[in-house]
Amino acid sequence: MNLAAQNNNPHAPDCARNAFLRRRAPAIGLLIVAVVFFGLAALTWRKWPDIIVDFGAQLYIPWRLSRGAVLYRDLFYFASGPLSQYYNALLFKIFGVGFLTLILSNLVLAAGVLLLIYRRFVAAADAITATLIGLAIVVVFAFASYLTIGNYNYIAPYSFEAVHGLFLSILAIALLADWINKKQLLFAALAGLCVGMVFLTKPDIFIALSMSVLAAFVLARATGGGPAHPWRALVAFLAAGLVAPVGFFLYFLRVEGARQSLRSLIFAWLPVFNKAVVASAFYKWCLGLDHPLRHLAQIALYSIALAAVATLYAILFIRRAAAKSAWLRSPVTLLALIAPLLAWAFCADWTRCGFALPLLDIGACVLSAWQWKKSRDSRLAFPFLWSVFGLAALAKMGLYPRVWHYGFVLAMPAFVAGIFLLFWLLPARLQGKSPASARDFRLAVLLVLLAAFARLFAVSESVYARKQLPVGGGPDKIIAFGSPDARGPAFRAALDWIENNTPANATLAVLPEGITLNFLARRVNPTPCLSWDPNMMIVFGQARMTAAFEAHPPDYVVLIERNQSEFDTPEFGHSGYGQALMQWVTTNYSPVFLIGHPPLQNGRFGIQILRRRPAQPPPAPPRDSSGQDSKSSGMQTGL
Repeated sequence: MNLAAQNNNPHAPDCARNAFLRRRAPAIGLLIVAVVFFGLAALTWRKWPDIIVDFGAQLYIPWRLSRGAVLYRDLFYFASGPLSQYYNALLFKIFGVGFLTLILSNLVLAAGVLLLIYRRFVAAADAITATLIGLAIVVVFAFASYLTIGNYNYIAPYSFEAVHGLFLSILAIALLADWINKKQLLFAALAGLCVGMVFLTKPDIFIALSMSVLAAFVLARATGGGPAHPWRALVAFLAAGLVAPVGFFLYFLRVEGARQSLRSLIFAWLPVFNKAVVASAFYKWCLGLDHPLRHLAQIALYSIALAAVATLYAILFIRRAAAKSAWLRSPVTLLALIAPLLAWAFCADWTRCGFALPLLDIGACVLSAWQWKKSRDSRLAFPFLWSVFGLAALAKMGLYPRVWHYGFVLAMPAFVAGIFLLFWLLPARLQGKSPASARDFRLAVLLVLLAAFARLFAVSESVYARKQLPVGGGPDKIIAFGSPDARGPAFRAALDWIENNTPANATLAVLPEGITLNFLARRVNPTPCLSWDPNMMIVFGQARMTAAFEAHPPDYVVLIERNQSEFDTPEFGHSGYGQALMQWVTTNYSPVFLIGHPPLQNGRFGIQILRRRPAQPPPAPPRDSSGQDSKSSGMQTGL
């Protein structure tokens, strides 16, 4: 358009400005997500892990592997495959041993996956939808901490396998969508490679991804053959999927027999078939089976309320758009309609929003599949496969869907699918009736989601704000809870005592849990037993673990108070739970340092360090009346 035409068209500058914003919207949205990502990384820096529970193994295992230990043989580890631990061990070999190495790795991986997700949802919807999804992942899941026990974030998770499995699954879904749309065997093979690696992370993540793989092949079959017919693609997919498992099998085969190598390869799957583990009080709580009717009622309540509110506002916005009165169509009326919704959003307990996720994800699956069938729009392949993955991952939490605890991995895909449904799929249906109603609906959803993000951020920040105490130093520094929480100061005092009063080559074991202390002090645990939680003892056997401990006794033992109430067990060392081991430790070790209260007695927190007693010489044989050893006298007489 030339200058004269622009002068004759008063709306030309506005059109040019809008076109410019549309072109720049994806970059602007990505910049917003990036700023929030790095801002939250800085705000929560080094506060992510728990110093006692779970996370220590994620530091200690790769350190030992980098020095030649073999997973499962030398280090007892269950419920997760070998991929992440050996990947982290490789990082330690290349970049040096330290918590910072793992921090930077997961920051890079998280940022890369976030970019992938953002680009895919920009293509499937628009920049605003993708920006909301990116903000949800960063604020609600990637850096959040809703519990006093850390570890449920993407940077320092309780299990690196959970996060790496999630990241690889997202990449696999993107590749499967590309294969469906572009009909190239390469994408099917690359997706299979990712799926094979996911097999070596967490079983629940692999099972969820398998549902997306099945959906992808059904979708591909429905779209027809072409250069990459589903059957030929299946062969390429399966062949590539075997690469990582076969590689690890050959690695284990170098150091152990074929049967043990196969067992190490599939070790993460063994607890899945262990009835005692599945039936434990902890897993019943995780699945909501401890109070099934209560959880079912919550799911029904949240689902009905969500459906009712969405339907009500859709009707209101449609009628408002069709109204002839200028007052009803004014922005003031729109704000008045949305105000009650916003008031509720700023007061609601969003940590309970997980109960609405099953309905949202099912809706996203059904509506995206229906729209794909109607339009054959290739852009919908990725969100459909994503929604299937989200629904399958959510099923792992059974009747207790939640965004906190394990939900930081298992609920995230369903949460994103819910945003895609509410902010894109449903407004697209309203667009056919009235563009104005679709715009109003999106505005209402946008404001509610931003309020939800703000509320969840406030909950998380209230937890992080109490973490002010540095434990460890240099690249290993972790920021823990300070006073009045006794764990952080006591743990740091124990670490200082060990570093100042034990030889650098001294060995150390922490009971029942706290292997972080070994890593920060760089003291090896000579036993394969990294922790003594009830599930670990079910999988490996309490008698076997006790025998392994006694066969390789450490120079020092550290007893740390650990509340195991989630397992419905007594204090460690009592009533059969570690009792035989504690009796052996009491006989062979002497207390040398106590911090706080005597641990494992009455639930009050404390740490006690014990040192192994010197080996006692065997008792002298009895002497006869002549003053000679009776044994020697007998031997002489025999001669």
